[in-house]
Amino acid sequence: MDRLDEWSFKSKKMDLQEDFYFDYGAEEMTGYQDPNELVAALKQKEEEVILAAQLGNALLLENRQLKEKSDKLHEQYADKLEELEQGRHELRLKLEGSQSQWESQVLDLERDVRELRAQVERLTRALSKAERDKSRAQVEHSEHTQRLREQLDTAMEVERAMSGELQALKQELQQKGSHNRPQDEELISAMREQVLRITQKEQLLEERLESVCTENTELRTSLASLHTRLALHDQLNQQHSQQLAEAWQEVEAARGRSQQLQVQVEELQEEVSLQEGRSHGDASLLSELESSLETAGLGVSKEEITQEMGSILQLLLPLTQELNSSERSEVVDQQEDLQAMLHQLKGVAQTLAQASSPQELNRAFVDRTGDQCGNPSAAQELRDQNVQLQLENAELKQKLQGVQEQAEVVQQAIRDRDEAIAKKNLMEAELVRSKNDMMSLNNQLLEAIQRKLELSQELEAWQF
Repeated sequence: MDRLDEWSFKSKKMDLQEDFYFDYGAEEMTGYQDPNELVAALKQKEEEVILAAQLGNALLLENRQLKEKSDKLHEQYADKLEELEQGRHELRLKLEGSQSQWESQVLDLERDVRELRAQVERLTRALSKAERDKSRAQVEHSEHTQRLREQLDTAMEVERAMSGELQALKQELQQKGSHNRPQDEELISAMREQVLRITQKEQLLEERLESVCTENTELRTSLASLHTRLALHDQLNQQHSQQLAEAWQEVEAARGRSQQLQVQVEELQEEVSLQEGRSHGDASLLSELESSLETAGLGVSKEEITQEMGSILQLLLPLTQELNSSERSEVVDQQEDLQAMLHQLKGVAQTLAQASSPQELNRAFVDRTGDQCGNPSAAQELRDQNVQLQLENAELKQKLQGVQEQAEVVQQAIRDRDEAIAKKNLMEAELVRSKNDMMSLNNQLLEAIQRKLELSQELEAWQF
């Protein structure tokens, strides 16, 4: 380069000397009479021309260097601006994904809370109904037992009266035994047989009454156990209401955290807008996309399409948890083959479609692109809050399962109560049957007493 500059400088010097001599010979030769003065003037002009040429060459070199520096600075500025726009786009995508996920989780939690409230209302109605049925059954049972006791007391009094009358009749018969006839003996034996039958029936009734009393005690114990179970269910219901209140508080706290996250995201957007303000009025990502679309409308080369496919693959590969670094190097090496890029995109789409859940994809995206977004602390905070929301969702699901199990226990208690009421109805029917039997026996005893009185009157009449 130095030699070329020297040659160009020499050629320019010769041209300048010729032009100078020509012009000077044409205009200034007549002004000097002495040849020495002419030579000195020519030498001075030659030195001035050489200095002017050197100054022009230096200015050209400096201009070239400044132009190269300005080109480099422009390229660096364009790269930096593109990186900032890409980071902003990734942050916006991540924000939209996390916001949609939080909204879906909040909706699920609100739906679970509504279901739990409805279930608690149903359980409270069932418990109140069970309490009313229990109190009514207790009142009816106490009234029925009181009636049975009164009937038993009357039966015992009738039995004592009949036994006293029988003793009196036996004494009269013993006193008048010498005067009895064979017909009277037959009548007395028949009456004795009838009394034996009545006593046997009375024993059967007593046994049946004892069984009824035992069943009554069993029903009382079952009612007491049902009462304890209902009290336990009341306690569980209170615990469930407390748990629901705590769950609602947790939902409110989650909403507050989501609002804080929205505020943080707005702060990040403000930081990005500030970074855009420092870019000295250059084009945004939307203008770049529009210019790229216009160039695509005019015709895009295959290399640009391949590079765009490679960038899309680099954005999608962090979402797949099963791809390793070797596959990424293959993507970088195969950027020149458009068909290979298409196959690679199909594979990435299949892996994303076969992924377990969108939450895992979002978590993988946050874990692998958090360091590339320019704000790792915000990414770590978003990751921690995502994990905390998942844990709270799991706890709420466990609480819902516990409430469902307790609802099953309450249903079992209601079924036991229905069975106890059915048993009580059967016992009431049995007691009614026993009451009818006792009434019929009382009627038979009264008829026997009347017969005895008639026989005694006939015997007295025959004796007189």
